[in-house]
Amino acid sequence: MSRLMGQQPSRQFDSEAPQKTDNDRHDVDGEQASPVRHFLLGTAGHIDHGKTSLIRALTGTDTDRLPEEKSRGMTIDLGFASLRIGDTQFGVVDVPGHERFVRTMVAGASGIDVALLVVAADDSVMPQTIEHVEILRLLGVSALVVALTKIDMVDEDMVSLVAEDIRELLADTPLSGSPIIPVSSITGAGLDALREEIMLTAARSASRSAAPPFHMAIDRVFTVAGRGTVVTGSVQRGHVTEGAELDILPSGMRGRVRDLQSHGLPESALTHSQRGAINLGGVDRDDLSRGDELSTPGYILPSRMLNVELGLLENEPRELVSASVLRLAMGTRETRVRVVFADRKSLSPGDTCFAQLRAGESLLGVFGRRFILRDESATRTIGGGTVLMPNPRRRLRSLEMETMTALRSGDSTARLASVLRTSGFETPGELRLSALTGIELEDIPAAMEALRTGGEFKRIPGTSLSVVPRVLDDLSDAVARRLSRWHQDHPELPGRPVEAVTGWIERLAGKQAAKPVTDLLLKRKVLRTFGRFVCHPDFAPKLSGADEKLFDAMIAELRAAGDKPEPLDKLQAMAKIEKKRMRRLADLAVALGILVHIDGDTYMDHESDQTLRGVFVDMMNETRGVSVASFRERIGSSRKHVVPYLEYLDREGFTRREGDARVLTDKAAAVRSPDERAEPMP
Repeated sequence: MSRLMGQQPSRQFDSEAPQKTDNDRHDVDGEQASPVRHFLLGTAGHIDHGKTSLIRALTGTDTDRLPEEKSRGMTIDLGFASLRIGDTQFGVVDVPGHERFVRTMVAGASGIDVALLVVAADDSVMPQTIEHVEILRLLGVSALVVALTKIDMVDEDMVSLVAEDIRELLADTPLSGSPIIPVSSITGAGLDALREEIMLTAARSASRSAAPPFHMAIDRVFTVAGRGTVVTGSVQRGHVTEGAELDILPSGMRGRVRDLQSHGLPESALTHSQRGAINLGGVDRDDLSRGDELSTPGYILPSRMLNVELGLLENEPRELVSASVLRLAMGTRETRVRVVFADRKSLSPGDTCFAQLRAGESLLGVFGRRFILRDESATRTIGGGTVLMPNPRRRLRSLEMETMTALRSGDSTARLASVLRTSGFETPGELRLSALTGIELEDIPAAMEALRTGGEFKRIPGTSLSVVPRVLDDLSDAVARRLSRWHQDHPELPGRPVEAVTGWIERLAGKQAAKPVTDLLLKRKVLRTFGRFVCHPDFAPKLSGADEKLFDAMIAELRAAGDKPEPLDKLQAMAKIEKKRMRRLADLAVALGILVHIDGDTYMDHESDQTLRGVFVDMMNETRGVSVASFRERIGSSRKHVVPYLEYLDREGFTRREGDARVLTDKAAAVRSPDERAEPMP
C-alpha cells in the first residue's frame, strides 16, 4: 500500500475496502497465497428480506454506508463487500430492494456472475422478488443461489411452504432448479452451506474473458486528497494495468490509470469479474458520473441508436406500440429512448422482435450487451433484450433485418460476414470488429482468414480493398435501381454520363474503388455504356412523336453541313427550340453514334468526322506534321470550323500538338484509310 500512498499504508482510495475477516486470507506481504478465481456476486430481493444483514453475516462488512441508510434501516444505494471462499474471491454488490430504487438495482446487477436471491421465510415471494427475478433473467444471469432468510422466526413447515413458492416462481425460467439454502443471519444457521453453494454455483458458471479489450461501467466517482479522481465499478471484461490509457465514455475524454485497488488492496492489474477502484489522471471529478464507462481506446463508439432484439414480459398487461418512449437501463446508466419496431406496429406480451432504440443522448453498446426496458415513468419493468448492432444507421430495411438475423442466430463466421457486409468498403479494425461481432479480439485474424479461404472476403481487382461479395451485390442493386428511376423519369435520354455514375459509386464505395467498381459492373453487364453515357442493360431511349421529327431534321441538316457544321441554335431545324431540349436530342444522337460533340453547342455528323480523320491520316503519310492552315486548305474549309475540330481531335487523343503542327498519336493507328473507318451504331 505504501507504493500508492507514500509511507501511510493505512490510507486507501478504495472506499469499498471491507473490515478484514476470516474470509480474507493473505500472506504477510499482502499478496494472495494462491491463484484466485474472481467472480461478481450480486444480491436481489424484496425490501426488508435481509439482504444487507446476510451480507454482513457472510463477510463482516456493513454495506449500508450512507447515514440515511443507517437511520432508516433501508438500503438506498449500492453497497460493496468482499467474500473469500477457498481460492475463490467474490466481489459482492448489495442492491436496494425498494421499488423506488429498481434503477439502482439494475445498475448493480449488470455484469454479475452469480446472483444471490434473498427471500424472507416470514414474508415469502413479494412484488420486488418477482421483478428482480425478471431483471436477472433479462440480464442473462443464469447462475443463481437462493437464500431463504429469517428461518429463526418461523417453523419448519413455513420454511417448506416458502421454498415451494420460490420453486414455483423460478419454474419455466432459465433459473429453474437453483439451490435454495435456508439461513439465519442472527444465529448463523446455514451460512456455511450457503458459502459452499455459492462457490459451487460460481464454479459451474461461464467465466468471462481476461483478454483485451477492457471494459468497466462506473458506479461511483469521488476524490481522494492527494490522489485526485477515483472511480469504482465491476470489470465487465478484459484487464487493465497501471499506466494504461482508457477512453472515458460517452464524453470521449482520455484518462490514464495511476493506481489500482480492489477492496482496499493495491493491485498491479484488475481483471474481469473484479470489483475495482481506479485512480485516474488527466480528468476532474466533475467530468465523470455514475453511468459513464471506461474501455480500451477505440473499442466502444457512442451512438444515439442501437439495433436490438427485445422482448416484452408475459405478464405485461398490454401490447407495446412502435415509437413508444421507455426508459433504457444498460450498465449503470438509465436513458430515455424511443422504441421503433423493424417489421410491425406493436408487440404482444411474451413476444420478441427486432427494433431500433433512439435516444437524445449517447448510448454505449457492444454486440451481445443486455439491457432492461422500464415504462416512461420508471415504475415497472416491461421487458428487455440484447444489443445486436451498436452503431447502426437510422433505417430498418431488408439489409438491417438480414444483418440482425445473422447476428442473432449465426456462428462467429456468419456474424463477421454480416458485419463486414454492413461496413461496405471500409473494413473496421480488429478492435471494432470484436465489439461489433462479439468475437474475441485474439480470434479475429483467424475468423478473417476463414472468410478469405472460403471466398467470402475478396479483393476488388485494381484496388487494395477487400469486401464480402454481398457488398458488391448490394451496390449493384443500388446503382441499378437508381438508373431505373432515372430512365423512368427521362425515357428520352440515353442514360447518365459515365462520370456521373462513377460519382454515384464513389459516394458509396470511396474514391479508390469508384473506377474499378464501375468497370467491374460494366464487365458483369450490370451496366452498359451507351456512347459516353451509362444505362441499364435493358434500356432503350424513347422519343415522343414531336421529338422524333426534330431529331431526324437535326441529323439531316448536320449531315448536309458535312465538315462545316454550325452550332445547334443556328440550325433551321432547331429554330425556336429551347436550348435544353436541343442538347438532349444532340446528346442522344452522340450516344447512338450518329453525331460527335465538337465543342460547346457544335456537333458533327459521325461520317463526316470519320472522313476528316482519314484526311488527316493521309496528310501525315505525306508530311511530318499538319498545321491548321494546311488542313484548312486540304478540306476547303475555314479557320472557324477547322480550329474547333482539330482541338476536338486533341481532346479525343487522336492528335497531339508539336509546335504549330499536329501529329498522330498511337490511338490514331486504328484509322489508316477511308476504307477502314468505323461505322456508327445502328
